[in-house]
Amino acid sequence: MLHGALRELKEETGLEATRIVRKVGQFTFLDKKRADGHVPVWVKHVFEAEVKDAGTVVLDPMEHQAWVFASEEEVVKGRVGEVDLKYISEDSRVNKLDAFRLRKEAAGA
Repeated sequence: MLHGALRELKEETGLEATRIVRKVGQFTFLDKKRADGHVPVWVKHVFEAEVKDAGTVVLDPMEHQAWVFASEEEVVKGRVGEVDLKYISEDSRVNKLDAFRLRKEAAGA
């Protein structure tokens, strides 16, 4: 699972992880109904990772259209500057908030 997370990070963002800090959580979501009527169910595992150079994001245009760095307050508000944050599910937003909470707990805050 960790190898897959590292591979996906590199393929989708161009970022290279130097360390997986922790698993934050996981959630499931439904994809769009296919022509055969099947609705794929995805399980997304969420990790906190340290990366070599966070300033070198290069998105895979087949996977993502845009990105932002967001603070905990911005995730709570659902907005970064002029950008409204959109998620594939509410669980995705909750996982981001869980990541901030776990980081603070680990720091003893």
